[in-house]
Amino acid sequence: MNQISILSFFSLFLLSQCYPQSDGSLIYTFPSRYSLEKMTTVYLSNELEEISGLEWVSEDELWAIEDESSVIYVLNPITGEITFSQKFAKNADIEDILTYSGVAYALQSNGDIYQINNPLKETSESTTFKFPLKGKNDFEAIIKSNQESALWIFCKDCQSDKSDKISSVYSFDLEKRNFEPYAKKILKTSDLKQILNEKELKNLRMQPSGIAYHPIEHNYYLLSSSDQWLMILDQQLVPKEFYKLDPAIFKQPEGITFSPNGDLFISNEARGSKPNLLRFPYKPS
Repeated sequence: MNQISILSFFSLFLLSQCYPQSDGSLIYTFPSRYSLEKMTTVYLSNELEEISGLEWVSEDELWAIEDESSVIYVLNPITGEITFSQKFAKNADIEDILTYSGVAYALQSNGDIYQINNPLKETSESTTFKFPLKGKNDFEAIIKSNQESALWIFCKDCQSDKSDKISSVYSFDLEKRNFEPYAKKILKTSDLKQILNEKELKNLRMQPSGIAYHPIEHNYYLLSSSDQWLMILDQQLVPKEFYKLDPAIFKQPEGITFSPNGDLFISNEARGSKPNLLRFPYKPS
């Protein structure tokens, strides 16, 4: 093996590992089955400057939402081009979107959920389910539970949490069509004691901005824009892996989804430049 090959191998090895610096902070890392070197970037229309959520639909369709309007955008997953768009409600601060059984569900930052029937048709109809807890709430992530007939929404900054070290997860029952009155789960930075050391935990904030379910690994990938990390959790939302993201690549990562073959897509808001869509081919270890 020549010197260049050795250096290339060593660089790839470092990218797939998680080494703390001397001050206890994490260096920038990423899951080993997704190579940063094979990442592709496409720049998006200015219409998506505030892109806040992604959802892969069926076999080859990518949807996006942005938080200045109530519009569903259909994107070409290769070029990022907007191929269709449909408004579903009056303008609101929409943070995430998912589909289940042909119905779209959009999450407003205050915790309200829009159920959108026939989402891409002019005849689409939306019903709003109001989040019941009072106080200042900021939600940015929604996912269909793989364990029950429910949607889970994740607090980024909720008044009831009283700390950026925890994030309450609330459940919306799809059969009863209402919210459960108490948090389904509370994610805590202390849950990562088996993964991170004390100094790393001290600086960590539990502020999720997006979530997606891996179609092959059957884990949840939880993303934070404000603290720039990626966390992998099992089906009971127990943390398994943690990665600190490079802010030069992930300037404001708010949308996350997977294609059926496991390719990972993450979107960044513009943040002074152009919004973009990052694609990472899936290569199992």
